[in-house]
Amino acid sequence: MRQVLNWLYENINKLSYAIVALLLFFMVANVFVGVIYRYVLHSALFWTEELSRYMMIWCAYLAMSMVVRDEQNAKVVFAVNLLPEKARRVVKVLAQLIVVVLLFIMFWGSVRHMRILRLQTSPALGIKMVWPYLSVTVGSVLMFIETVILMFQYATGKKAA
Repeated sequence: MRQVLNWLYENINKLSYAIVALLLFFMVANVFVGVIYRYVLHSALFWTEELSRYMMIWCAYLAMSMVVRDEQNAKVVFAVNLLPEKARRVVKVLAQLIVVVLLFIMFWGSVRHMRILRLQTSPALGIKMVWPYLSVTVGSVLMFIETVILMFQYATGKKAA
């Protein structure tokens, strides 16, 4: 069972990296096409800005889980580093626990918000607004998983505090 979960975890992360890379590529290409049409051909495409915005939102929420996994998020460690090893571990576990609670609240709020969004469509693309806002739900789940794993690594001593 543990091997299956590890395989699933690694492949979800690989998929996230690949999706973020593709979204960034297509976002840059989309903006480039929009600029060419607007300033060179003098005929603006009405959908390029909205599509770029939605791709950027998806990139941000998917990349947040990568940031949590690599522990590259902004944090203040000056006071924590002054503590002894055991106290530092306790503080880091408690901090991760607070983040887990906040991510659960964010997830729950985004799921509840989907009822309203299924009735709305985007102005330029005409897609249901559930699709852009689904990034919050997916991103919060991925960050939740990464934070729980990090919390257990600190608690068990598998990761230095």
